[in-house]
Amino acid sequence: MRTWLLFTSLAAIALMVLFTACGDDNDHMGGMNGMNGMSGMDASAPPGTIVVQLTNWAVEASQSSAQAGSITFRAVHPMSHMRAGNEGGKIHDLAVARKNADGSYDVLGQVKDIRMGRSKDLKLTLSPGEYELQCNVVEEVKGKMISHYIEGMRTAFTVS
Repeated sequence: MRTWLLFTSLAAIALMVLFTACGDDNDHMGGMNGMNGMSGMDASAPPGTIVVQLTNWAVEASQSSAQAGSITFRAVHPMSHMRAGNEGGKIHDLAVARKNADGSYDVLGQVKDIRMGRSKDLKLTLSPGEYELQCNVVEEVKGKMISHYIEGMRTAFTVS
Protein backbone atom coordinates (compact mmCIF):
# COMPACT_ATOMS: atom_id res chain seq x y z
CA MET A 1 0.00 0.00 0.00
CA ARG A 2 2.82 2.41 0.87
CA THR A 3 4.55 1.66 -2.43
CA TRP A 4 1.34 2.46 -4.31
CA LEU A 5 0.89 5.72 -2.37
CA LEU A 6 4.51 6.72 -3.06
CA PHE A 7 4.12 5.85 -6.75
CA THR A 8 0.92 7.89 -7.18
CA SER A 9 2.43 10.85 -5.32
CA LEU A 10 5.51 10.83 -7.55
CA ALA A 11 3.35 10.47 -10.66
CA ALA A 12 1.24 13.47 -9.61
CA ILE A 13 4.35 15.59 -9.03
CA ALA A 14 5.78 14.55 -12.41
CA LEU A 15 2.53 15.52 -14.14
CA MET A 16 2.48 18.92 -12.43
CA VAL A 17 6.06 19.59 -13.55
CA LEU A 18 5.22 18.46 -17.09
CA PHE A 19 2.13 20.67 -17.39
CA THR A 20 3.96 23.65 -15.92
CA ALA A 21 6.81 23.22 -18.40
CA CYS A 22 4.42 22.91 -21.35
CA GLY A 23 2.78 26.32 -20.87
CA ASP A 24 3.33 28.94 -23.55
CA ASP A 25 4.65 32.47 -23.11
CA ASN A 26 1.21 34.08 -23.13
CA ASP A 27 -0.37 31.80 -20.52
CA HIS A 28 -0.74 33.36 -17.07
CA MET A 29 -1.96 32.43 -13.60
CA GLY A 30 -2.85 34.52 -10.60
CA GLY A 31 -4.37 37.94 -10.07
CA MET A 32 -7.85 36.54 -10.55
CA ASN A 33 -9.40 36.65 -7.13
CA GLY A 34 -12.36 38.92 -6.54
CA MET A 35 -13.71 38.44 -10.06
CA ASN A 36 -17.08 40.07 -9.34
CA GLY A 37 -17.06 42.89 -11.86
CA MET A 38 -14.20 44.24 -13.91
CA SER A 39 -12.08 45.81 -11.18
CA GLY A 40 -9.24 43.53 -10.17
CA MET A 41 -9.95 41.12 -13.03
CA ASP A 42 -6.26 40.54 -13.57
CA ALA A 43 -4.02 42.85 -11.61
CA SER A 44 -0.98 41.58 -13.51
CA ALA A 45 -2.24 42.85 -16.90
CA PRO A 46 0.03 45.57 -18.32
CA PRO A 47 -1.46 49.08 -18.67
CA GLY A 48 -3.51 49.43 -21.85
CA THR A 49 -4.40 45.73 -21.96
CA ILE A 50 -8.09 44.99 -22.52
CA VAL A 51 -9.05 42.30 -20.03
CA VAL A 52 -11.76 39.92 -21.26
CA GLN A 53 -13.48 37.71 -18.67
CA LEU A 54 -14.79 34.39 -20.04
CA THR A 55 -17.45 32.69 -17.92
CA ASN A 56 -20.39 30.35 -18.55
CA TRP A 57 -21.97 31.83 -20.77
CA ALA A 58 -20.67 35.38 -21.15
CA VAL A 59 -17.80 37.42 -22.58
CA GLU A 60 -17.21 40.63 -20.62
CA ALA A 61 -14.50 43.09 -21.71
CA SER A 62 -13.01 45.80 -19.50
CA GLN A 63 -13.88 48.24 -22.30
CA SER A 64 -16.11 48.02 -25.37
CA SER A 65 -13.91 50.01 -27.76
CA ALA A 66 -10.33 50.99 -28.52
CA GLN A 67 -8.29 53.11 -30.92
CA ALA A 68 -7.00 51.48 -34.12
CA GLY A 69 -3.53 49.99 -33.95
CA SER A 70 -1.85 47.39 -31.78
CA ILE A 71 -4.27 46.04 -29.15
CA THR A 72 -3.54 43.43 -26.50
CA PHE A 73 -6.43 41.39 -25.11
CA ARG A 74 -5.97 39.33 -21.95
CA ALA A 75 -8.48 36.47 -21.91
CA VAL A 76 -9.20 35.48 -18.29
CA HIS A 77 -11.06 32.30 -17.28
CA PRO A 78 -11.72 32.74 -13.55
CA MET A 79 -12.27 29.90 -11.10
CA SER A 80 -15.18 31.81 -9.53
CA HIS A 81 -17.70 30.82 -12.21
CA MET A 82 -17.45 27.09 -11.51
CA ARG A 83 -20.86 25.63 -10.77
CA ALA A 84 -22.07 22.34 -9.38
CA GLY A 85 -22.68 19.58 -11.87
CA ASN A 86 -21.20 18.96 -15.28
CA GLU A 87 -22.59 21.66 -17.57
CA GLY A 88 -19.42 22.18 -19.56
CA GLY A 89 -17.43 25.36 -19.92
CA LYS A 90 -14.27 24.13 -18.25
CA ILE A 91 -12.21 25.39 -21.20
CA HIS A 92 -12.82 28.59 -23.17
CA ASP A 93 -11.12 30.45 -25.98
CA LEU A 94 -11.09 34.05 -27.15
CA ALA A 95 -11.47 34.90 -30.83
CA VAL A 96 -11.46 38.43 -32.20
CA ALA A 97 -13.60 38.60 -35.34
CA ARG A 98 -14.19 41.51 -37.73
CA LYS A 99 -17.76 42.13 -38.91
CA ASN A 100 -18.24 42.05 -42.69
CA ALA A 101 -20.74 44.14 -44.68
CA ASP A 102 -23.06 41.10 -44.98
CA GLY A 103 -23.14 40.64 -41.18
CA SER A 104 -20.83 37.62 -41.14
CA TYR A 105 -17.55 37.58 -39.21
CA ASP A 106 -13.94 36.71 -40.06
CA VAL A 107 -11.75 35.57 -37.16
CA LEU A 108 -8.51 37.57 -37.15
CA GLY A 109 -6.85 35.99 -34.14
CA GLN A 110 -7.55 33.52 -31.35
CA VAL A 111 -6.14 32.02 -28.16
CA LYS A 112 -7.42 28.54 -27.31
CA ASP A 113 -7.68 26.09 -24.43
CA ILE A 114 -7.89 28.60 -21.58
CA ARG A 115 -8.51 26.52 -18.47
CA MET A 116 -10.14 27.78 -15.25
CA GLY A 117 -7.76 29.91 -13.24
CA ARG A 118 -5.64 30.77 -16.30
CA SER A 119 -5.34 33.62 -18.78
CA LYS A 120 -3.72 34.13 -22.19
CA ASP A 121 -2.77 37.23 -24.15
CA LEU A 122 -3.71 37.95 -27.76
CA LYS A 123 -2.01 40.87 -29.52
CA LEU A 124 -3.48 42.10 -32.82
CA THR A 125 -3.22 45.14 -35.06
CA LEU A 126 -6.80 46.23 -35.75
CA SER A 127 -8.16 48.85 -38.14
CA PRO A 128 -11.35 50.87 -37.54
CA GLY A 129 -14.53 48.82 -37.71
CA GLU A 130 -16.99 46.62 -35.86
CA TYR A 131 -15.71 43.47 -34.19
CA GLU A 132 -16.94 40.72 -31.94
CA LEU A 133 -15.13 39.01 -29.06
CA GLN A 134 -16.18 35.34 -29.13
CA CYS A 135 -15.71 31.96 -27.51
CA ASN A 136 -15.99 29.35 -30.26
CA VAL A 137 -15.56 26.20 -28.18
CA VAL A 138 -17.96 23.37 -29.02
CA GLU A 139 -17.97 20.49 -26.55
CA GLU A 140 -19.96 17.38 -25.78
CA VAL A 141 -21.62 17.29 -22.36
CA LYS A 142 -23.80 14.35 -21.34
CA GLY A 143 -24.16 13.30 -24.99
CA LYS A 144 -25.23 16.77 -26.16
CA MET A 145 -23.12 19.17 -28.24
CA ILE A 146 -22.87 22.63 -26.68
CA SER A 147 -21.66 25.67 -28.64
CA HIS A 148 -20.34 28.35 -26.30
CA TYR A 149 -21.06 30.97 -29.00
CA ILE A 150 -24.72 29.91 -29.25
CA GLU A 151 -24.93 29.91 -25.43
CA GLY A 152 -24.14 33.67 -25.59
CA MET A 153 -20.37 33.84 -25.30
CA ARG A 154 -19.87 36.88 -27.52
CA THR A 155 -19.86 40.66 -27.21
CA ALA A 156 -19.56 43.61 -29.58
CA PHE A 157 -16.30 45.54 -29.76
CA THR A 158 -15.60 48.72 -31.76
CA VAL A 159 -12.30 50.03 -33.08
CA SER A 160 -12.17 53.70 -34.11
